[in-house]
Amino acid sequence: MPNANREIREMIYLQVTFYLEAQDVQRFETFYAEEFLPVILEHGFVAVGIFKTLVGRAGEVTEIWKFESLSDYESKWRALMADPRVKTIFETTGPMVKEESFKLMESVSFVEAP
Repeated sequence: MPNANREIREMIYLQVTFYLEAQDVQRFETFYAEEFLPVILEHGFVAVGIFKTLVGRAGEVTEIWKFESLSDYESKWRALMADPRVKTIFETTGPMVKEESFKLMESVSFVEAP
């Protein structure tokens, strides 16, 4: 149970989930790690984790990113999307991604989030 005297920071979390064809998973992971992740990190994104499904839908990848606030998310997202390298990256990854969804979330008040 969280300590009522402790200040809980209001964090915003971005969950991005996408699906790849099985034959594209290894190529995507290598490209993402070498090309896209460094660009994302340059823009100040902080990863909670990047996960691939072990049991369930094959080729599912979920990223969770944390931000100090909604305005922190908005400014970092705009800067990332304005980076000309991202357009080039999407030209490579776009054909591999079959479906994608985005969620902005906040943690519940009764559990401390990472």
